[in-house]
Amino acid sequence: MQVEALEELREEVVEGLRYVHYQLGANTGKALEVSSFLYALIELLIERGIITEKELNERKIAVADRLVKKFQELGMGAVFQEKEQDKYGFDDVQIDCEIRRHLCKAACCKMSFALSREDIEEGIVKWDLGHPYMIAKEESGYCVHLEKTTHRCKIWKNRPVPCRAFDCRNDRRIWLDFENMIVNQKLPEVFERRDGQGIKLK
Repeated sequence: MQVEALEELREEVVEGLRYVHYQLGANTGKALEVSSFLYALIELLIERGIITEKELNERKIAVADRLVKKFQELGMGAVFQEKEQDKYGFDDVQIDCEIRRHLCKAACCKMSFALSREDIEEGIVKWDLGHPYMIAKEESGYCVHLEKTTHRCKIWKNRPVPCRAFDCRNDRRIWLDFENMIVNQKLPEVFERRDGQGIKLK
């Protein structure tokens, strides 16, 4: 019975992959067609002295940077951490969270950030299926790995680098006075979920 269920599941997955591959093929064909027209137009413009290749390359870089930022803001496309590091070899920032959690309510666990390939391949840290590969969030804006009553991380040993590297000591969104544990009274307002992803890393 279990074998039959697995076979049915496999058939559904295969059917889904066929559809994805068909769409990828169709999109590739359309992209090639558009590219051929674009390159032909560029060559004609350069040949006729309307633009130079140097001007084109400079503008291409500027536009590419602008589009990447726009796509990231809209949550389009798959993103990974820009500078990936081995999280198990990372020198974690040491914060006395145990005596502070009741005040800050683990506000840092509302941060939005991209996971690393290490996180994805390990398969422990969950990512947002609608925004690959951003950390997965609850409707509250909190990370899905946060224990709701204690505000403790359920995957502490496996947490991503941005969690290990975050230093709240000088972050006035959280603490007005870190040493004296005076929390920013506007903290709930600052960290409320506005865009479906939560507050961004500074």
